[in-house]
Amino acid sequence: MLKLLQNFFGVLFFGLCLFVLVIKNHPTDFHFSIEQEIDYPASSYIAYLNSKQGTEYWEQINNQNDFKTFGIRFNLKQVRLVTMENQTIVYAIPSNLGFNLYEKWLFSPEKKRVELVYTYTLNFREKVYLFFDTTFFDELKTLISPRLNATLAEIEQQFLEHRWEYHGEKNQDQTYYIASEGKGLWSNISKDIKAAQLKLMRFAAENNITTLGQPWVLFPIINNQNIHWRAALKTDQFYKTNNDTIRCRRYKGGKSITLTHFGDATFLSESWQVLFDSLQGKTQAYPAIQLNTLNEEDTENPLLWETTLILPIQ
Repeated sequence: MLKLLQNFFGVLFFGLCLFVLVIKNHPTDFHFSIEQEIDYPASSYIAYLNSKQGTEYWEQINNQNDFKTFGIRFNLKQVRLVTMENQTIVYAIPSNLGFNLYEKWLFSPEKKRVELVYTYTLNFREKVYLFFDTTFFDELKTLISPRLNATLAEIEQQFLEHRWEYHGEKNQDQTYYIASEGKGLWSNISKDIKAAQLKLMRFAAENNITTLGQPWVLFPIINNQNIHWRAALKTDQFYKTNNDTIRCRRYKGGKSITLTHFGDATFLSESWQVLFDSLQGKTQAYPAIQLNTLNEEDTENPLLWETTLILPIQ
């Protein structure tokens, strides 16, 4: 009997030592990732991930049927970590097991790709726990793709929204401006207008013309096809330009209706249509005005750009 007990405890001791050895040699550091192409500027994704909406994903895991048991382990709020790496967002997601899961977003603007990386490090006690919880790693790998796709879908939805704010009637001051004209479709006039505005700034500097404020655009004719536009720079007085393509003009000012368009030029024509629809019996008096009040020089994120639309009325 004694011999039997000795053999039993010997086998038990040997099994325990073997178990400890296996656990001790089990990986301590875990790392896995997924890559995907992005359709919009990296700054848009970074701004979203820094927002309250972008940090709520992990808090909502408990409400997802596929991850209910998994969510219990990560029932604490994720912490945004400061990083010196450009185009990088890092979160620490605490677990009730004692370790942090690190979620790292790496953006490559030149390649238009994002890499989502997950890492975590376990001590001996945590490795013992997860040794018996065989679903943990698979659940985490299953979660990474929905996490990435949910973020990309949210950004896409924001770019597909037409955002604007109507301000009603306002008075505009009389002013002079130098201008260069052209025409084209809504889809491709932005580059032409920007080139014309740069040309105006060079012309003003070469001819000692004092300009005021940011470049703007006037639209003598707006329709669904060819858009007649006039790149413009306000000046402190009337100037005789002696140039065939650049001329100084006068804007009379007076009453107008105004609207702020938010985002890039995707829905710009729709915003102009909102303004025209709000005329309500009034008529347009002078060329419509478009002024970029917040653009790519102020922020790389197109979702934050603002354009003021002004429609003079009589």
